Amino acid sequence: MSVKEFFKGNVFKCIIALLCVLLVSGIFLTIMNSLLYVTDEERFERAINKIYGKSVKTESVTVADYNSNATINEAYKIKDDGNYLVKSTGKGGFENGTVTCWVVVEVKGGKVSGIGKVVIDSNKNQSYISKISQNFLNSFENNPAKDFYFTTSDGYLTSGASMSSNAICNAVNGAVDFINAKLGNLAEDIYADFEYVKNIITKETSHEYNAETKEVIFHIKTNGFGNAIQFTIDVTVGENGIISDYDIIKNGSTSGYESKMLASILDGSLFIGKDIEGIKGILQNGADLGTIGSLNGSDLITGATQSNYLCLNAAAFAAANYNTIISMEQGGQENE
Repeated sequence: MSVKEFFKGNVFKCIIALLCVLLVSGIFLTIMNSLLYVTDEERFERAINKIYGKSVKTESVTVADYNSNATINEAYKIKDDGNYLVKSTGKGGFENGTVTCWVVVEVKGGKVSGIGKVVIDSNKNQSYISKISQNFLNSFENNPAKDFYFTTSDGYLTSGASMSSNAICNAVNGAVDFINAKLGNLAEDIYADFEYVKNIITKETSHEYNAETKEVIFHIKTNGFGNAIQFTIDVTVGENGIISDYDIIKNGSTSGYESKMLASILDGSLFIGKDIEGIKGILQNGADLGTIGSLNGSDLITGATQSNYLCLNAAAFAAANYNTIISMEQGGQENE
């Protein structure tokens, strides 16, 4: 076939037609990409409009974390009303996942005065996130908790996705702590520098001291972990840091897994009579209590291992910090 015949043939015509289609498609896609491209600024404006229903003037705020259960991603002061908009990622979701929320923290008189709105931005590993209803999110505004510190154990913050609910509470609490810190109103956390606090909600934990018997009763709130939500546990510790009583007030096991917890944890007998060294001895080869992997080879590996782990953490926290509390109390400091 000659060159002249090739250019007159159907093959050449098909090639030209295909090139034309590709050229037109490329131009079309370029135009549509330009029209549909959403900048970060536009995404932010959409988030603002979704929350406020109108455009408002904002001022970016430098972020920092003041709560171990949340990460502050972005924060803005709303010039129109003096409130703050915080993008906060709450930890403690299903399978150690997270939920990121936009939280409007209302401010009045230089103090946090309420939660204006909570909007879910994204999540990680939360297969039940669709069960979080608008009524649940509205509860942060309509049922303010004491000091605006929210937990699923409050009763009204419940949904069909307990772990996602826990992460959302942590996101809101993280936002509140951040704004309180910025305003200079972050309450002192007397347990923040104690031992074994990794899985303890120190702000929701308290203690009672009996000067006559030298006993300390710890009222402990744990974090959620894995498929378990927060536990509330009372631990009584006597002289030499030995646990004399261990009582689970609120069990954090979900979906009926409470029945798979170690029986000696449910009745407290595993920890009674032990000091911190005895609690460490529950594990194999003096393993670190700080990771759930430390349970490997121990009797705590059951169908509710995550719950067992949180209960172990509570016992360790109480026993390890008994002497610190004694020194604190005898030094004249009081735990309000």
